[in-house]
Amino acid sequence: MSFFINNEFKKIKSKYELHTPKQLISDAGIKLLQFELDDVTGGFTVTNNRCSTIVINSSWDKNYLNFVILHEYAHIRLHDGASTPFYRHTGTDINIPKMEREANELAMKLLIGMQDKDEIMLLTKYQITDYLGISEKLSEFITS
Repeated sequence: MSFFINNEFKKIKSKYELHTPKQLISDAGIKLLQFELDDVTGGFTVTNNRCSTIVINSSWDKNYLNFVILHEYAHIRLHDGASTPFYRHTGTDINIPKMEREANELAMKLLIGMQDKDEIMLLTKYQITDYLGISEKLSEFITS
């Protein structure tokens, strides 16, 4: 994990209690909306005048949406309102893979931080994703 991600995690943890993704974004003053989106879109963030709203796909599994909420929250914290669609529109989409990786790493660190530490520490990366109810593919974003 990068210093950047680890430092941001420490800031969040010192400012907020890590109970649930919905509680975290509520405490951070971020609104949450649920809509039926297309099958491939888990969520996105809209930021206007420093006010952010996370929109999630109401037809997706609740456990996976916990990760999506934290992924979008991570974009707000790490990328100051910049978005993947913005970079695609301007043709500077070289930043997208890095931004997505950073958001995934912070989201995973936050989600694990919301779990019972005694249970989590006994699990492998693949068991953790199963425990969280998310894709095993996301195990690559689990760092120490």
